Amino acid sequence: MKKRYLSLQTLSAALTIMKTAFPQSGGSVTISISESEGRVASEPIYARYTVPDSPTAEMDGIAVKSSETVGAGEQRPISLSNFVRVDTGNIVPAAFDAVIMIEDVRLDGSSCAIRKAARPGQHIRPPGQDVRKGDLIIPQGHQIRSSDISALASYGYDEVAVKVVRVGIIPVGNELVQIGTIPRPGQVIETNSLFASSFLSRLGAICTTYDLVRDDPPLIEETLQRAVSEQDLVLISSGTSAGRHDYSARTIMKLGRLLFHGVAMLPGKPAILGEIGGKPVVGLPGYPVGSQTVLRELVAPFLVSWGLAPLAGWIVRGRLARDMPSELGFDEYVPVTVGSVNGSSWIFPHPRGSGLQMNLVRANGYLHIPLASEGWESGAWVNIHCTSLPHQIDRTLLCVGAKNPGITQLAYALANRSVMLQSFYDLHSRALHSLKNNSCNMVALNIPGLEVNPGMFDGLKDVSAVALHIGRMQVGIGSRTGAGILDLANMRIANAPPGSTGRMVIDRLLTEQTINPDQVLGNGNSVKTEAAVISVVINGRADAGICSAVLAREAGLAFVPITYESHVLVARNESLEDERIHSLLQILQSPEFRDSLDYCYDTTLTGKVEECNTGSWQEVSFLDNWISDSGGG
Repeated sequence: MKKRYLSLQTLSAALTIMKTAFPQSGGSVTISISESEGRVASEPIYARYTVPDSPTAEMDGIAVKSSETVGAGEQRPISLSNFVRVDTGNIVPAAFDAVIMIEDVRLDGSSCAIRKAARPGQHIRPPGQDVRKGDLIIPQGHQIRSSDISALASYGYDEVAVKVVRVGIIPVGNELVQIGTIPRPGQVIETNSLFASSFLSRLGAICTTYDLVRDDPPLIEETLQRAVSEQDLVLISSGTSAGRHDYSARTIMKLGRLLFHGVAMLPGKPAILGEIGGKPVVGLPGYPVGSQTVLRELVAPFLVSWGLAPLAGWIVRGRLARDMPSELGFDEYVPVTVGSVNGSSWIFPHPRGSGLQMNLVRANGYLHIPLASEGWESGAWVNIHCTSLPHQIDRTLLCVGAKNPGITQLAYALANRSVMLQSFYDLHSRALHSLKNNSCNMVALNIPGLEVNPGMFDGLKDVSAVALHIGRMQVGIGSRTGAGILDLANMRIANAPPGSTGRMVIDRLLTEQTINPDQVLGNGNSVKTEAAVISVVINGRADAGICSAVLAREAGLAFVPITYESHVLVARNESLEDERIHSLLQILQSPEFRDSLDYCYDTTLTGKVEECNTGSWQEVSFLDNWISDSGGG
């Protein structure tokens, strides 16, 4: 019988259950004030002495008796001999009750002349002006800032007591291997405990990661009992789903009670909450994105209710560049990249998937779609929770369209200038539409050299745009045998992604009857990427596929060229004034960048800037002689 989630709580209800079942816990630890920023004071802290403890000068000047300066004026200067030179912070002798700025004094040996009377207490800090012994510096529950650390040192402290929660983290799974190990097929490096420890430590938790536990119920039970006896909160990483080797829920039920299994949140649905010996035990999903979402949205707010400090967060408002549908009844969290386009913030979502950890690396924020929402349409204004500092949005370029090695190289080079280039795949026509409606900074096109296409830039009517040349790349047949066009008649052909040069070549081969439709694998359901074409050929499911020379070479396949495609970036004319685009163009036109492309591109045109509406974009056709030039037969 298939195991199912015992319950599916809303995120709000799950957090309420946690707070109600475990109202308060944790303790206190004394640490150096130099390590205390961001931590929460576990007790009120009072000044140990008065500051300043004596009258002190507020500025450089002379200390005087104010009574001896009465009557001084511009037309009636007074000469004084009873005074003392003082500098800022010096103690003012008890005999004097005022300080005159040195700029208002004319010194002449042992006497001086003043032209303005001083009032009692002038420019003197009285004892206790800053703080008096016993005054409250910071209250219990206060999150310590840098300015607080300086004050604590000034008022007598080098250590401070802060709130702490001890968290135990138990990684579970037969497939897991330690960090630093090269995983074999089917193995995964265990990283969830690393993130949990780093993330929760920033809140003020003291985290202990236990040795990796295999999917063995007695071992899981033993480690869990030990952790509960030593910690305030225990996290079990993995083993929370309904698979054959997911033992977390049943182990919790054996040792204590299960409060819920399943939360209506995406990712993170398999989350568990249990209670053993009066202490909370949280089961985290095994996939990194789901695990991190549960920690951020469920565990962190719970620890804040125990007195730890929330992490700083920023929200920016921007417009969605794509539709964002969502399933009703689930709080969904989608990683996104926000970039600045002509002064407006535009948002591109990354692919959803609990196992796609790189999406969190590429993203600079995330979008929360509430459980009562079915999402939003393109163009809607939404709030984004930043996962990077907000100023990085203004340093982010949004590129939509094709993907190619040249863009990857540009991204590397731009990162050295603190500019982030983020690419999002889309079809030619939709990418140009994004540029036309100002929702991206540029469009990446892989333009096939197959046929004349005068309408290539029809999507940019009424828009003044330029193309920045990256280079030209060979496209042809990748196979294990060195097959040419005439050899394809007896081969299984891997289909290519829609809109790609490879698909256009296959369609032409079908038209010319060089291959039979039955030879094309998955003709109605092609692979999604060019890399997938390579994979199908390597694993033997197909004999050949249309791909770029560079991918074939990297995969160790034989390659026979058929045609080429030009890789260009298209941007609005006015965006050339954008400092980020200007940096990109400088890189593109540099000899160093041209050299970096030699392994995969013809760089004759690299760095050239060209108007998009010129006739030069009518590529010369290779079709008349492609069979004779492509080998085989």
